[in-house]
Amino acid sequence: MNSRSYIIPTFLAVSLHAVVLTLLFNSWFGHADDERKVTPRHVQASIVDLTSKSKASEAQAKKREEARKKAEELKKQQAEQKKAEDAKQEAERKKAEDAKQEAERKKAEEVKQEAERKKAEEQKKEAERKKAEVAKQEAERKKAEQAKKLAEQKKAEEAKRKKEAERKKAEEAKRKKEAERKKAEEAKRKKEAERKKAEEAKRKKDAERKKAEAAKRKKEAERKKAEAERKKAEAALQAALDAEIAEEARIAQELADAASVNSYTAYIKGEIQRRWSRPPSARNGMKVTLTIHLFPTGEVDNVYVKRSSGDALFDESAIRAVKRVERFDQLQDMQSALFDRQFRKFDLLFNPGDLRQ
Repeated sequence: MNSRSYIIPTFLAVSLHAVVLTLLFNSWFGHADDERKVTPRHVQASIVDLTSKSKASEAQAKKREEARKKAEELKKQQAEQKKAEDAKQEAERKKAEDAKQEAERKKAEEVKQEAERKKAEEQKKEAERKKAEVAKQEAERKKAEQAKKLAEQKKAEEAKRKKEAERKKAEEAKRKKEAERKKAEEAKRKKEAERKKAEEAKRKKDAERKKAEAAKRKKEAERKKAEAERKKAEAALQAALDAEIAEEARIAQELADAASVNSYTAYIKGEIQRRWSRPPSARNGMKVTLTIHLFPTGEVDNVYVKRSSGDALFDESAIRAVKRVERFDQLQDMQSALFDRQFRKFDLLFNPGDLRQ
C-alpha cells in the first residue's frame, strides 16, 4: 500500500482533534467567565439608637420593638426580597445556565454533529479511499497479473530467443570450430610444407656448406701443401744457407784454430827450445816426435817419444826440455774446446835449427 494513502486521513484526524480541543477550551473558560460575572448581592442596613434614656426607654423600647419589628419586617422583607432576588438570580442563573447548557449542548451537538459529519465525511472519504485503494489494488493486481503474464510471455519469448541464440551460438561455435579445425589443418599442412621446405633448404644449404667446406678443405690442403712446399723450400734454402754459413764458420773457425794452433805450437816449441840443452851427439837435421799430455792449466802431465830421432840422448834431451817448462802459461788463455781438441794430447815434432852439421 502506498504511504501517501495515510496522509489525508491523518491530516483529517489531527484537524478534528484540534477542533474538539478548541471547543472544549472555549467551553471551560467561557463558563468560568460567566461564573465570575454573577451579579453581587446588596445588603441594606440601618442603625437604630437604643441608648435613649429610661423614660423613653419604653417608647424607645417600643420604638425599638417597632424598629425591631420593622427591622425584622425589613429583614424579613429584605430576606424575602433577597430570597426573591436570590430566587430570581437563581432562576436567572439557572436560566442562564440552562441557556448556557442548552447552548453548550447545542454547541456540543453541533460539534458532535460536525464531528459526526466530518467523521461521516471522513468515513465516506475513507470508504472512498478504501474503495479507491481496493480499486487501485485491483487495478494493480490486474496490472501485476497482466505484467506477470507479459513477463511470463516475455520470459518465454526470451527463453525461446535465448534458446535460438544458443542454437545459433552452438552452430556458430561448431562452424567456428570447423573453421578453426580447417585452419589448423591448413596451418599444419602449411607448417609441414614449410618444414619440408626448410629441411630442403637446410639440406641444400648443408650440401652447399659441405661443398664449400670441401672446397675450403681442398683449398686449405692446397694452401697447406703449397705452404709446406714453400716452407720446405725455405727450410732447404735456409739449411743450405745455414750449412754454407756453418761451413764458412767452420772453415773460418778452422783457420782461426789453425792460426791459434800454429801460434800456440810455435809458443810451445819456443818454450821447449829455450829450455833445451843440446847434447853432444846432436847433429843438424835430427828430429824427434814427442807426445805431450797437458792439463787445462797448461801444466805438463806426461811426455814421451812417439817417433825417435835415432839418438837416445837427443830424444832424452827433448823430454827433459819439456819437463823443464812444467807449464805453458799462455795455454790458459786458449779456448777449452780448442785445448781439448789440439793440446790435451798432441804430438810435437822437435827439430832445433841451430844444430851442428
